[in-house]
This record gives sequence, C-alpha cells and structure tokens, in this order.
Amino acid sequence: MLALFPAILAVCAWATADPVRIAKGREIYGMACAACHGQDGAGNPEWESAVRPVSFADCGTTAEPAEQWETIAKKGGPARGLSSVMPAFGEAFTPDEIGAVVAYLRTFCPPADEYPPGDLNFRRLLVTGKAFPEEEVVLSVAHRPHRSARQTELEVSYEKRIGPRFQYEITLPFRTQASGGDGRGLADVELEGKQVLHFDLRRLEILSAGLGVALPTGSESKSLGAGTVTFSPFLAYGKGWGGTLLQAKVEARLPVDRDRADREVEYAVALSRALGPRTIAWTPAVELAGAWNERTKRHEYGAVIEVSKPLNKLGHVIASIGVAVPIRPREERYRIQAYLLWDFGDGPFWQGW
Repeated sequence: MLALFPAILAVCAWATADPVRIAKGREIYGMACAACHGQDGAGNPEWESAVRPVSFADCGTTAEPAEQWETIAKKGGPARGLSSVMPAFGEAFTPDEIGAVVAYLRTFCPPADEYPPGDLNFRRLLVTGKAFPEEEVVLSVAHRPHRSARQTELEVSYEKRIGPRFQYEITLPFRTQASGGDGRGLADVELEGKQVLHFDLRRLEILSAGLGVALPTGSESKSLGAGTVTFSPFLAYGKGWGGTLLQAKVEARLPVDRDRADREVEYAVALSRALGPRTIAWTPAVELAGAWNERTKRHEYGAVIEVSKPLNKLGHVIASIGVAVPIRPREERYRIQAYLLWDFGDGPFWQGW
C-alpha cells in the first residue's frame, strides 16, 4: 500500500470525502495495509524491512501525479524502479476498493486540500515557466553554433517549495563561450518567489503569480548584465485536456535605472502532448516566445520545437532538447536549447533507475 496515498489526488479529485467510502477504505486499510504502514499511517515500528514506508501524513507526496502511484500500486515497486518490498495489488483490489483506500489514506494528511495535486504538475518546457511549485535542480544550456556569432550559455537553477503553494528559485547564469566582442563569465543572478493563486483538479488548471529580481552581478562591458536591479512580476498558467497541455507565462521586466535598461514585456505560450503516461512519456512541444520593448516599440518573437523524456523509471530525472527558430527579426540565427532536470522532491538522483 506504499504507493496508494498520492493516488488520492485523482480518485478523490480533491472533493469532500464520502463517509461511507472512507469507512470502506478504513476497513481495507486495516486488513491489507496496517501491518506494514501502521494504524497511524506512519509505518509499523515492528515491521522489519530495509525500506522505510512512506508517511501518509507527509503532504509533500501530493506533488506526485496519480498515474505514478496507481502504476506502482497495480504493478509493484519495480515498475517504477523502486523496491520489490512494495508488492503489486493489481489483482487484489478492484478500482472501487482502491478508491476507497486512497480516500481513507488522505485523512492522514488533514491539510491536503491546500496542496495543488500532482496531476497539475505539467512537464517543464525549455522557455515557458511552470505554474506548479517544484523542488528541482535544473541545468539548462543554449548554444548558437554559427561561427560569426557562436555562443554558449549555461544556467543552474535551484527551486524549493515552502508550504502548500509557495516556491523560491535561485538561478545562476553563465556564458562559457562567446564571439563578436562579448565576454565570458557570470551574468546577472536571478531570485524569484512564486505563489499558487488557484488550482482546480477537475478542470486540470493552475494559476500562479510571482516576482523575480535580477541582481547586477554580470559585467556590462562584457554584455553579461544590465548594470541595474530589475524587477519581474509575472503570471503563469497551466491547463490540461488529458495528455494535451497548455502552459503560458507573461512577465514584465522593470529595471530600476531606465538609463541602463529598457522596460520590456516578455511572454511565452506552449502546447505539449504526452505520448503515453505523463510521468514517463516522450512529450513533444511547440512554444511561441517573444518580447516587446517599451522604448523602441520593437517586438521580437520566435518558435521553439522540442521534445522531453524522463531518463529513468521513476521519472524524476528528465532531459529535453529543442531548436529555437527566430521569426522576427529574420536575420537572427537559430539556437539549440536543452536541459537536464532532477526533481529531488521525489528522491535521490540515483533512485528509480
């Protein structure tokens, strides 16, 4: 029963639990689950095993999509690269019985309704920001391969969730290769806070707002920074229709010193499609991203064509690669973009292979 708790997110749909269903789930839990997981859901201290059962009172597990845990419940831990101590229950319970059990398991975490469910944790894109609060480390790279304008930029981002709906992020950008007079080194460091404003599991939608701050850590003379603090309020939105996902973000760039940098509005909107279970599927996507400069009235935009895929069975180590193609201005050159992501909230990097 280790894997069943987060499946509450889909089966119960964050609705008020049916007392009859809860009673049925309590009965099944007592017969099939309590021996390992304990009557309080925190794990039976008398159960001898090298694997510690998950605590059903830990609301952090709500970040997992229901498909992940339903698969483990039906096929056992090895189906997602986890321990065989977690057996398969696909033939032991009917869908209604599993629904009753997970409805009961949800009662171990009283504030679960405050947490956005993992079914709204859509796949990360190369450009468009996510609305879901995450716990991730992301290494991103953008490379222009053309000789006259060859350039390679790296970003290391650390994202940490606090409480049900808040996330902070620290991004360290570097330019490791440059031509045409630009320099190499650390660019402007960015700090960001994000708060979920609304989510609805039945409609598969989530809305967040946040504020970013870019610090003038990069050299202006090397074209690595703006030379001024820049504030960036933003909105991020996600919407799903089965395996088809819409994500969008709009952000204002507001420099403190307008003699050094212009105000801009940046936006990105994307459509993606999971070709199978979202946790482990290949997911192609198309993004449209652009920026409008308030002073020059110049509007630049382009498209990003990409595909992402988890590298392991657990699905918490993901790689993505794509090509950004400029539409306006046309004289710009294409660039290759990619990321490697580790969702450390799901476990150690080496787990789940």
